[in-house]
Amino acid sequence: MKPRPRNRYRYRNSLGLSTITAILIVVASLALVGLGIVVSKNRVRAIGEEQRKVESEMRLLNAEILALNNRIETMLTRDRVQPRLTSAGTLLRPITKHGILLLKPLPEQPAKAAESAADPSVAHNMPKAP
Repeated sequence: MKPRPRNRYRYRNSLGLSTITAILIVVASLALVGLGIVVSKNRVRAIGEEQRKVESEMRLLNAEILALNNRIETMLTRDRVQPRLTSAGTLLRPITKHGILLLKPLPEQPAKAAESAADPSVAHNMPKAP
């Protein structure tokens, strides 16, 4: 009878405790790094979604503001405001070309204007407004 063959792989391929520990540490650290990357990307995506929501709300509010401004402008046209002011008994009159006072522009003399403002004797020579 032949002796039973021994399993030689048990003796040749045996791993030590330190090798198994090192492999476990490497695998665990790689798993933690991968988990950190996934969590970081999820956080960035959540912030992006929140930013998109805020931007869409801002667009809606801007559209609402424009609509309200247009409504205000249509309510404050001359044709609508003038009857209200007349019915309220205000003393407003329409502006005509004869009622506008046009003033001639003064010549540019900044140096003389600065001297006259600093000199108190000039104030006595100036005519007083009625």
